[in-house]
Amino acid sequence: MQNKIIFVIVLTIFFVGATFFAFNSAEEISVAENQPVEPATKIVTVFVSGQVKNPAVVKLEDSGDLRKVDAVNAAGGLTDFADTEVVNLAEPIFDGAHIHIPTKEIFFQETSENLQAESESTLININTADETELQKLRRVGPAIAKRIIEYREQNGRFQTIEDIKKVRGIGEKTFQGFRDKITVN
Repeated sequence: MQNKIIFVIVLTIFFVGATFFAFNSAEEISVAENQPVEPATKIVTVFVSGQVKNPAVVKLEDSGDLRKVDAVNAAGGLTDFADTEVVNLAEPIFDGAHIHIPTKEIFFQETSENLQAESESTLININTADETELQKLRRVGPAIAKRIIEYREQNGRFQTIEDIKKVRGIGEKTFQGFRDKITVN
């Protein structure tokens, strides 16, 4: 009988322990279920090109308020030639977007105007140039320079740059060597 009492006590301890363990586990699960679950961080991937320091595909954590400026900053920021007048940097962005920052047109207009003025100022006017200036032309030495001036004095101004081929000693090959360096204006 003593064995039965010990068996009943052990069995009771076992059931009490199992019940206690099950109750605590259920409480831990319910506590975990009531805790707020943080949403998974959304990643937005966009391609940033044009006048940014490091054109690239950039990945940004979407906090719900991503703007084009965020993507541009992730690509290293703007270059000095960026035209921000035509791009709204405050505009929201979406996954897979392409953000292109164009180049200022003024820069290219000024540069091409400067190059054109520079090239015009370096052209030699065959109607007014002296011997020294004419000798700056490829394949024109002192003798041909004198002939150009003599032709001008005898026949008047050259009407086109091609008229210089009428001067003795200037053929097509010589003319092609300096045609882009002369003018009649």
